[in-house]
Amino acid sequence: MDTRKLIETYHLAWTSGDFATARNCLADDLDFRGSMDTFTKAGDFIAALTGFRQMVQSVELLQQFYDEAGAALLYDCHTASPAGDIRTAEFFTVTGDRISAIRLVFDATALRQVMQG
Repeated sequence: MDTRKLIETYHLAWTSGDFATARNCLADDLDFRGSMDTFTKAGDFIAALTGFRQMVQSVELLQQFYDEAGAALLYDCHTASPAGDIRTAEFFTVTGDRISAIRLVFDATALRQVMQG
């Protein structure tokens, strides 16, 4: 599977709640670093993503950039929480036929307040 197809498959899967497909796109030893969490195992990351997805009403993809080794997506997560809309930049590294690293960047201030409350 080429990089663009892999990233598109992953993004569509998690945003639609298909976590089995999303997990299949990830390397077992995924290196995830985000504004709130870090993970070194794909299973742990998917568990957290599943919980986050429960707050999301929709995801609006704004920009996407691809090359052979990775991709960058810019999107808004429209949440049903006091955090409201969360503008998110997600950067992917692809190794072989799996996503091996994700860097997720967003302003976590409002989300942290929601999670603490």
